[in-house]
Amino acid sequence: MLISASKTKCMTTSKTPLRCMLVVNDQIIHRVTKFKYLGIEISGFGDVENEVREQTTKTLRIAACLNENIWRNKHIGIEAKSRIYKATVRPIMTYTVETRPETAKTKRMMETAEMKVLRRIAGKTLLDRDVNEWVLSRKKWNEHMSRMDNNRLVKIVGDKSPLGRRSTRRPRSIIAAYESWLVSHESCR
Repeated sequence: MLISASKTKCMTTSKTPLRCMLVVNDQIIHRVTKFKYLGIEISGFGDVENEVREQTTKTLRIAACLNENIWRNKHIGIEAKSRIYKATVRPIMTYTVETRPETAKTKRMMETAEMKVLRRIAGKTLLDRDVNEWVLSRKKWNEHMSRMDNNRLVKIVGDKSPLGRRSTRRPRSIIAAYESWLVSHESCR
């Protein structure tokens, strides 16, 4: 087997930069800190977050290309859209996932990208919340308020209902309210 020293590069993997020299046929092999292999950037410092960020960006780009024709198409069912997602989009995101270490941050990045695509498929936004989750959170908040001391401002405000009636006119602007407050305080001096 012949090795071309001009085309070959070497990389060391370490948290701290190492100096090493590789020589083949009296030619020094060029040392690099990162390189692309099959579309994935491999870093000598074990920085997988950039790799995951690139893959999630590619995934979201591909999903955006399918947005008009597939995800927003009302004639295609959600099951079919989900099969298209699993066959075309998910493999881009999970490419080389078996060979890299998994951290909490990389997990979160991949989950976030997947949820963005799944929300597009379902036609939901971040503002669309499950009603049951909202009801549960309200119940928890009410229980929390009932355990508070009676002198806490949140409990006082939560127990009171507003006094009087609101005017039917448009509310005054903040600037006008501030100017009238200044005038009233100027006359008190």
